Amino acid sequence: MNPLTFPQTTSNLELFILSSLVLIWGWLGYRLYTIRKGISALTDALKQHPMPTIRKLPTSCQIDRLGNLARLTLDTVTEADLQRALALGTQKIQSVLLDQVKDALFIVDENQEIRFANKAANSLFGNKDLLGRPLIEACLNHYIAETVEMAMTTGGPIQDQVRMPNDSRIFLVESGKIDSSYQIGQGAWLIIRDITEELHTEQIRKDFVANASHELRTPLSIIKGYLWMMSNDPEHSHPVQIMIKHTDRLTRIVEDMLLISRIESPDGSSLQNKTIFDIGDCIWDTLEHLRPISEAQKAKIDIVLPQKTDREFFGDRFYWDQIFFNLVENALKQNPSPGLKITIRVEKAGGRFLIKVIDNGVGIPSADIPEIFKRFYRVDKSHAQTIKGTGLGLSIVKRAVEAHNASISVSSQPRVQTCFTISLPGPPAKLTEKST
Repeated sequence: MNPLTFPQTTSNLELFILSSLVLIWGWLGYRLYTIRKGISALTDALKQHPMPTIRKLPTSCQIDRLGNLARLTLDTVTEADLQRALALGTQKIQSVLLDQVKDALFIVDENQEIRFANKAANSLFGNKDLLGRPLIEACLNHYIAETVEMAMTTGGPIQDQVRMPNDSRIFLVESGKIDSSYQIGQGAWLIIRDITEELHTEQIRKDFVANASHELRTPLSIIKGYLWMMSNDPEHSHPVQIMIKHTDRLTRIVEDMLLISRIESPDGSSLQNKTIFDIGDCIWDTLEHLRPISEAQKAKIDIVLPQKTDREFFGDRFYWDQIFFNLVENALKQNPSPGLKITIRVEKAGGRFLIKVIDNGVGIPSADIPEIFKRFYRVDKSHAQTIKGTGLGLSIVKRAVEAHNASISVSSQPRVQTCFTISLPGPPAKLTEKST
């Protein structure tokens, strides 16, 4: 190797490498410049309103992968704007609609801070700025806050009647839980309705029924007395007997209406005679009164009771007589054909009583079950002339049961089994010990 040519070869290689590096750096600089220019142009485009389409963006935004990024960014932002506009539009429509509701409506979060209040809610509390404020601070009524708290705790709708401070009106407060699928997360809805006029009207109706029924008793008794005197005349015996029968029916309706009025009395005086008594004695006495009807229809009645120490009831014996009388009489009158079987079963478990009155008669259609406890309701209207009754028996039963803090339900399979079930608490332990 010629040592004189080696340095020259080395110098050419270095020059080649240096030139290549310069070209690469130049190309990278140009790419960096175009990318920065494209990003800057895309940023400016995103700040515009309305945003330009992908075709209207500068050329620097549409080069290679930057163009894909710009297209994806514009699509995402456009979709987000559409979703936001739709949500705002929906919220505005809902607010307008809810402002037409006359009841005060609130939505609160899990801390009971108000997130929404309609126009009626703002009006109820003096047109204050309610959003973001604690509910108790806005309404100044701990009963309302406790109702909402109970609804969120139990998960079910809760109702209560309250009065506002310095306000004679009575409001129905109803609240229910809102789950986490809504934007506010956990929370509750609250409706406050003024029911003062409704309660006043209902009380007027009850007073009228009670007063009218009371006033009818005397003329009906007089009419029946004269009819009995006229029944001794053979010439008018038949029409007089018909009038006596219908007079008795009118008298029964009046007595039943008075009984309902006593149960519904607002002062709670209907259950003043609460004592501990043997439910077995109550059932046997009731069946003794109905013996003529049951024997005439050849009906079979079975009684299943717990031992004597486990059948002490605490309540008004008079009303329990009415409960059993109306349930058994209803079964007999709805099934006048011979062969009816009625079973009265009393069970005690967990400190509660379960009473069942079961018959194997014609039954109750499922469509009629929600209506049977209403006044004057008849399951089969065609029976109105053949089945005698006031149409108030089951209404009396329901109100008497509820007056004892109990509940009643019914299930029926026509011509197989109809079962009325009453569930109620047993007597307080102190009273039981005192009676023994």
